[in-house]
Amino acid sequence: MFGNMHMEEMLKLLAPVIVLQFALMIFCLIKLKNDKVKYLPKWAWALIIIIFNFVGPIVYLLLGRERD
Repeated sequence: MFGNMHMEEMLKLLAPVIVLQFALMIFCLIKLKNDKVKYLPKWAWALIIIIFNFVGPIVYLLLGRERD
């Protein structure tokens, strides 16, 4: 399927996904700074958000923060 695509064409396809990934990561890191957290210290949540790209921020938003 992608076998005959050049690197530039693949980058154009993946650019929106990369931008969304970084936006989600930045959003979660800002939320982390301002929110109270559950289960782990803030530094551990920051590592999870940064290391586990898409999954880490989603896990933080669902499980890691205390809700009012």
